[in-house]
Amino acid sequence: MKFWPFGDKNNRRIFADAAAGYGNPGSLHREGAAAKEELEAARERIAASIGAHADEIIFTGSGTEANNLAIFGSLRKVLRSGESPAGAVHAITTAIEHPSVLEPLRALVHDGLVVTELAVDSEGKIDIKTLRESITQHTVLICVQMINSEIGTIQNIKEIAKEIRHAKKQFNSQIYFHTDASQAPLWMPLRVESLGVDMLTLDAQKVLGPKSIGALYIKRGTQIEPIILGGGQEKGLRSGTENPILASAFAGALSMAAENALQQTEKTGAVRNFLIEEIKKLIPNVVLNGAKGDDRVANNINISIPNLDGQMAVIAMDREGVAISTRSACSIEDEELSYVLLAIGSTPAQAKTALRITLLPDATTSDAKQIAQTLADVAKRYRAE
Repeated sequence: MKFWPFGDKNNRRIFADAAAGYGNPGSLHREGAAAKEELEAARERIAASIGAHADEIIFTGSGTEANNLAIFGSLRKVLRSGESPAGAVHAITTAIEHPSVLEPLRALVHDGLVVTELAVDSEGKIDIKTLRESITQHTVLICVQMINSEIGTIQNIKEIAKEIRHAKKQFNSQIYFHTDASQAPLWMPLRVESLGVDMLTLDAQKVLGPKSIGALYIKRGTQIEPIILGGGQEKGLRSGTENPILASAFAGALSMAAENALQQTEKTGAVRNFLIEEIKKLIPNVVLNGAKGDDRVANNINISIPNLDGQMAVIAMDREGVAISTRSACSIEDEELSYVLLAIGSTPAQAKTALRITLLPDATTSDAKQIAQTLADVAKRYRAE
């Protein structure tokens, strides 16, 4: 797989132009002006990729930071205002959200926030009726991830947004809807207006772009405050000198992802399905964890192989040149069982033996055959009797 943004002619230019690449976008000199031009061009390109306005895009250092900005930025002011009685500021999320959503919400509980973590079914989907019944007149923020990074479950964001609009009318109150869409752009077109969200997180590395840059879409009129203070860059919401090089690479990767999402989903989905069938043939008692069919993103497989320790399998597969994982890489140093798998009803034994296989867009059936055979060989060698 090529590292797309750096192979894009629109991005190679910035590396050849030292003025554009290394000037401070906040400076008035020629180098600063060139850097500012590159930064704003990247912002416009990212906005166009998701159907937003350029002034609705705030660059961050990662998807994690974008999630933190959405949550702390929208809730801290309300919690400090004193306008609501103690314990009356309410947020809703799901039990399988990314840690960069769950942990900020849990941290704000110490400041008086009440958090509802919605349960999910065996495929990782929330129940819309339960969501509806959980919204109160004190609900301020709802966070639901578009695609779960561990089990690939796709939530119905449009349907959730519809319920939130009804609740806003019912309670005559402002409820912001935030979705972490980091896993989505390679596999589905994103148009923020049709999704109905107020805030949306993007992460460059999830679209084969560079690490250490993300973005938060903030719909016009959405009131949030900064969590990083300083020189007031990014409309005052994210202080710190911007990086035009990373922004331009991010824009190139996201633009290419948006152009190819539907074709990639069809192609990679077929390879994913083929791989699942190959694994089932070679390891008949394998268990597929999470959603099935169109409710699972095209590149994700999460399986449990009875009596095969997940971490042992990852190490053994790596020796054979196949990179897989046991859970989200963002929690790689956490020895506890996957809270996502436990939330969908997996047994501790299933969670301990779980493996996640993530396919790149250029994966082929030949690759799938190699992965399946290698996994079968590893299982035969290391499964406990």
